Amino acid sequence: RELLGLGEDAEISLDTLEDPEDEERPSWSYPTLIKLAIYGSPNKRLTLQEIYAAIENRFKWYRATTDKAWQGSIRHNLSLNKCFRLVPRPISEPGKGHFWVVDYSQGEGNKRQRKRNKKK
Repeated sequence: RELLGLGEDAEISLDTLEDPEDEERPSWSYPTLIKLAIYGSPNKRLTLQEIYAAIENRFKWYRATTDKAWQGSIRHNLSLNKCFRLVPRPISEPGKGHFWVVDYSQGEGNKRQRKRNKKK
């Protein structure tokens, strides 16, 4: 909320962000876009494909570009940032893929610590 200048009662979703000028690429970071997509969903969890769809539906640039490298950046950020956690889909729910949620119990979203081999 602080990063976006939102009050306590303001809705948190991709719609909160201002439209980029002349349909340019949005200047927001991928972690911010992912968090807002997840928070804007009814159950506060999305599959990878649903995250892509939410971002494409909100910003024309992502729909229009033929270069889908941004999707690789989304995957990279989901696995790199501690605040994103993968949770299994309940057996009772049809569909494919696990859900991504925002979980601040492991930190505010800073990058994961690099794993290093111990020296002997």
